[in-house]
Amino acid sequence: MRLGRSNLVLLGALLIGFNCVAFVLVQLGNSSLQKGDFKMFYSAAIALRSGHAGELYSQEFHASRQRLMVPLLSPEDVKVYTHPPYELLVLLPLSLLPYKAACYCWLAITVLLAVFCGRLLAGYLAVLGLFPLLATLLQQQDSVLVLLIVIGCWSFLRKGEDASAGFLLGIALFRFQIVIPLALLLMFWKPRLTKGFVLSATLVSLVSLAMVGPAGLRSYMSYVSGMARESVASVNEHYKMDPRTNPTVRGLVYEFTSLGRESLSLPAASLVAVSLGILDMLCVFFGWRFMRGDAAAELKFAFAILLAILLSFHLLMHDLVLLALPFVLLRGLRARWLLIPFYVAPLVYWFYPHSQVWLALLLVCCCGLIVFDESKPGLTVAEEVHLGGSGKSTS
Repeated sequence: MRLGRSNLVLLGALLIGFNCVAFVLVQLGNSSLQKGDFKMFYSAAIALRSGHAGELYSQEFHASRQRLMVPLLSPEDVKVYTHPPYELLVLLPLSLLPYKAACYCWLAITVLLAVFCGRLLAGYLAVLGLFPLLATLLQQQDSVLVLLIVIGCWSFLRKGEDASAGFLLGIALFRFQIVIPLALLLMFWKPRLTKGFVLSATLVSLVSLAMVGPAGLRSYMSYVSGMARESVASVNEHYKMDPRTNPTVRGLVYEFTSLGRESLSLPAASLVAVSLGILDMLCVFFGWRFMRGDAAAELKFAFAILLAILLSFHLLMHDLVLLALPFVLLRGLRARWLLIPFYVAPLVYWFYPHSQVWLALLLVCCCGLIVFDESKPGLTVAEEVHLGGSGKSTS
């Protein structure tokens, strides 16, 4: 049953309005900008600009700098920069502004990028009504920038420009935990994408090297490996890593093994590592089978995004803003309905009050429906999705 256009407009207005009102109400309690992640981007940009590139991943540097920005900052709210150095090129101009002004500029840029993504998808509701967009704004994260790049990658693939699609996707390696599995799955389908991806991956690596030097890159690799190692078998307060907040295969395995506890025994930790390795290989195998099949291009790209999210080692609610693209590409399929809870914001936390890992079950089922659904939308889906087209708002 299809909703009438007036009902769709009303539903869209309600969802987008909820995100706006919720953001304003929550942000009123964060007027000092003590909460959120922008302070890590800002202090890292300051480190680069002031000749402290070697301290880019130093807890002490970020703690001292962020207490200057927010005098009443508590120790648990200190954020250490965790992304590759090259992403800071986007943030450097904002570091010339006072902290609060820079943060609100970043929020404005995020909203404008979200609107632009809605324009490209010819569906503003798909982006602006998404609950993870609210999380992105409240946490002042960069996930909308990743969404824009992935939409651009899809646009190039539709035009048959596989190498350009790969090059653009490689620019998003500041979210490598999602981009690498996504690139792998797309390479099964479009091998020529590899050339562009390797080229841009090399480019961003060289740019990062030029920015922070070999010691800075070693510091980054050491910090990231420490995050991964210390959060495999327990919640890690130092790195602020909690597997129970990851709606991924890793999060599900940890949740089932730990029964919600903060740490695992040594035998259980070994079981998690083995189980996760087996499940990841099975996911990649089924991904390879599907991506090499004859499904419509829209289904393959939507499937690749969903499976890449599930394969990610670390992923939070704001990263799920990427679901806007599968939501549009799956128009007309039953699998799309499994993404509805990510739009109906209150339901997410009513049913998952203590852990978000169970949201991964919706993504698993969505992948299953894409693979086994007998309906073949083919040209119907392709005709409905016009990136960069008329820009009319649809659901």
